[in-house]
Amino acid sequence: MLCSLYDGLVPMGVHDHRYAFVIFVSEGIFLSFSQFGQLALSIRCGFITVTYAILHAHFIYRYLVLNRSIFIQKYFIPYGLILTFVYCFSHMILWTAVCEYFFYGDHERKEYIHDSFKQLYNLTSYDFNMVIALYWEGSNEAIMNNLKSHSNISVKTLRLQHQLFQALTVQTLIPICVSLMPCMAVWFGPVFLLDFFPIYLAATIAASAFPCIDPVAIIFFLPCLRKRLYFIGSGPSTSSTTHPNSSFRIS
Repeated sequence: MLCSLYDGLVPMGVHDHRYAFVIFVSEGIFLSFSQFGQLALSIRCGFITVTYAILHAHFIYRYLVLNRSIFIQKYFIPYGLILTFVYCFSHMILWTAVCEYFFYGDHERKEYIHDSFKQLYNLTSYDFNMVIALYWEGSNEAIMNNLKSHSNISVKTLRLQHQLFQALTVQTLIPICVSLMPCMAVWFGPVFLLDFFPIYLAATIAASAFPCIDPVAIIFFLPCLRKRLYFIGSGPSTSSTTHPNSSFRIS
């Protein structure tokens, strides 16, 4: 949710030119170049990796639940939960620092992509906040620079955990196929001087598609949510019309 909110605050565009991969602020309050705007863009890039850190933590937690680990019973609240937040936050801080110190859009890098940026968007690259990975054809400076579980899990709960684990697996594959692979193509295409023009125009959409598609896996693999969805689509149940005086309610 924070990632989607921040995506609206710092919308980004993607551009490739020869051996350079570029992420830039496409609109909004951070459109014009500034040190603060540059930091905001780096944090936006950090949010991309923190979503995968959440999946890592979720996988570990689900694995421990299925194996009835004593760690879940005794230590997850509060130590494991705190460690989860620290791990995710560290992911974001690390990637933000990488963007600031190694992929900062300095004058030389912006000059490298200036002509192609001008030709495609009719805009000047120097005026924008940018993160630029320049793999070749630059100077050395530019290139280098429900949480607590119990030990006795019922059969019903264990079955639900298996269903959640299946849903989590699909949730992991969805961002890999829908978001990560298209972005990886445009990120590393310049290394081999490959131009993925149709892909990098859609890369911004691909990077933002994960929060929209992600709930589909949960609904599909969890019978209780599927039944609730079917119930909403089919209207009032037969039982409510057959027994009008019944006190049964669906909350």
